[in-house]
Amino acid sequence: MFACPTVQLVRQVVSAAKRQGIPVVDLSGSAKYWDTADKVKFESGRATAVVTYSSIFNVNPKITNPDLIIFDDAHAGEQYVTAAYTVNVDRGKHAEIYEDLIEALREGLNKELIMNTPSAGTRRSVDVVFPVLNDDWLGPLDAALSKLGLRDDKAWREQSFRYGALRGHLSACSVYITWDEISIRPLVPPTFENSTFSQAAQRIYLSATLGSGGELERAFGRPAIKRLSLPESAGRPKSGRRFVVFPQMVQGADPEALSRTLIELAGKAIVITPSDFAVSHAEAALVPANWAVFHRSDVEDSFDAFAASSNSLCILANRYDGIDLPGSACRAVVLYGHPNATHLQERFLASRARASAAIDERVRSRVVQGTGRCTRGPEDWAVVIVADPDTTTYLSRPEVQSALDEDLQAEVRFGLEQSETAADELIENVRVFLEQGEAWLTEAEPILSEYRSEVVRRQPDAAVALEVSASYEVLAVECAWHDDWQGAGENFHAAAESLSNARSARGYHAMELFLAAVYLNAAGRRNDLSAVVKAADGLADRAVLAATPATWMKGTMPLPGQSAKPKAPSDAVAIRALAKAVRATTNSGKHDKRVLAMHEGLADVSHTAFEPALSMLGDLLGANAWKPDGDGRADSVWCWDNELWMTLEAKSEHKPEGAIGLDDVRQTNHHLEFLAADLNAGIPPGSVSIMISPKDVFKSDAMVIAEAFTYKVDPETMRDLALSAERLWKRLITLRNIADDADREDAVEGALTDMRLLPSDVVDRLSLEPIRGS
Repeated sequence: MFACPTVQLVRQVVSAAKRQGIPVVDLSGSAKYWDTADKVKFESGRATAVVTYSSIFNVNPKITNPDLIIFDDAHAGEQYVTAAYTVNVDRGKHAEIYEDLIEALREGLNKELIMNTPSAGTRRSVDVVFPVLNDDWLGPLDAALSKLGLRDDKAWREQSFRYGALRGHLSACSVYITWDEISIRPLVPPTFENSTFSQAAQRIYLSATLGSGGELERAFGRPAIKRLSLPESAGRPKSGRRFVVFPQMVQGADPEALSRTLIELAGKAIVITPSDFAVSHAEAALVPANWAVFHRSDVEDSFDAFAASSNSLCILANRYDGIDLPGSACRAVVLYGHPNATHLQERFLASRARASAAIDERVRSRVVQGTGRCTRGPEDWAVVIVADPDTTTYLSRPEVQSALDEDLQAEVRFGLEQSETAADELIENVRVFLEQGEAWLTEAEPILSEYRSEVVRRQPDAAVALEVSASYEVLAVECAWHDDWQGAGENFHAAAESLSNARSARGYHAMELFLAAVYLNAAGRRNDLSAVVKAADGLADRAVLAATPATWMKGTMPLPGQSAKPKAPSDAVAIRALAKAVRATTNSGKHDKRVLAMHEGLADVSHTAFEPALSMLGDLLGANAWKPDGDGRADSVWCWDNELWMTLEAKSEHKPEGAIGLDDVRQTNHHLEFLAADLNAGIPPGSVSIMISPKDVFKSDAMVIAEAFTYKVDPETMRDLALSAERLWKRLITLRNIADDADREDAVEGALTDMRLLPSDVVDRLSLEPIRGS
């Protein structure tokens, strides 16, 4: 069998094979429509079956066991393989089931998440719950998910089939939860359950972009896959020329309007987004007036109609591979949205868990594939428009660039430099590139050649360790699938230990330590092994420490059968401060005016209004907050005694366009140092410096000089935190008549814990975007 990600690619392969005289049959789509003669040709070995990945990876494959499976575009495998083992419950499409799942897991959830109107930050946040920790969850979860089979609706039927692959194995899964979606799946796909795949005599995976790091093993659920590289004598495959441009870097320009202008210059473009949600945004932002728009259904079988069109855009979700538009078929690719969160597990890893190292190879492959959709041969050329801020920042990071192939490294470096100019200049440069005349060949190509000769491709520092850990993860999931909780815990522990010296994989190391703790806890409790429960307790403590500043594990702690952990010193400071403040708040009207003033200040771009509002917000969160005197000081500092500090540099007057430069980052770098001098104290561990700016991108040299403790948030994040603080105080005010200090502090602690506004939670919330990168 020759497997392709999509039906369109199946058609393309079948056509190419027939031109070469290779006997093939098309066995894609529903089995009930297959030609019986074609199926017999395959089963008798007289023809190769060309199929989609989903023909193999489903609850009931209709293809008999093949001797050999070749997976084309294997870098795209994770999307299609994992889909067979992932149930997605949408709050809108499956409202009743969503509510049933929330009710089943209520005690393990963020209390703000289950509100009808959570804050914007809570809507974006991803929680995780492990069903293996509570047997009482399993029955209600199964009852809720079984309802997927009760409605004859395509959206329900598809998820019902997927649940058929998971039923009876929920303890081997994680449940990822957002305000509008729930996703249930194992960490890696249990493909050992699929006989069509697992019993094949040989499996060959074809990819031009996947390297080491274990991504292929994680995608296909295999402990080890042997790599075969081209010999040195084979030379290097050559693609065409890409002019990569970054409208977000152009000072004073509207990036979306500039992107539309560049698209119009090219005459047509393929737009690739990470999700269906982003497709609608791209269509609203990027389509020039009176242009035609092609969607997925228009190109499902062929891109011929789009290739023959003019003044048109084709906008597709998560199609970074498998699109061939060479020559004059299309001269522009637009990347709109960073492809590090195409499903909830990726969103969790990239944000809450700070474990993006585990998906870096996958993300890099998507970006590389996406940039090359229109440069399929050495004579092709195309402009690549990086239209969103997140992908712009991603490609600006030195460690990301160094992992790209040498040609793309040179093209990205050149494009970043050329984009730091006026909009008219960039438009003219793109025009010159599209003409491919003397000006481009004599002025631009020599610079690109020079850059190409200077760069060296470097393997990410965690790649080898991640490849080792992948094999243990696959074994751990297989153990959990067969209710071997101790085996699962031991293998997750081995996976974590393999990452113990990989600095950039610290978040993933912490997550695997915690998974080891979770499964060993289950093994110890169910087999009455107190030593194993204690071992799990120790691993959980190590995981929490390794995850800092991430706090996602706190919602699961303490593990069943374990005693509560002592409060962090900074949390104790906030609890005492807020308990006293609540008791002293006798005038609700005065308090409400202060809260209103805070919101009005944070809604204002003027520093004279914004900066005092920051200190008001810090006070409401139990910190001692003020604006220090003197040059070079922060605009507000939040101190929970000398246990935890946060400095805030407000760049609220920044214009959204353009990039943040060296001076702003250098200023942020020194705030903690100045505060330590002012207070004559050492900087507490875990303290952070936060820059607040509406700009979304940084210049490369600014990222290089950033300290590890510097982060950036946008003003909207601070306004969202202020709304959460207001909600917190609506609850705290009800506690002011509790006379006993200890009782009042306990109640305050409960409120802060439920709303995830302890100091450690606040640091976690504001430190998701490191300026320097991982």
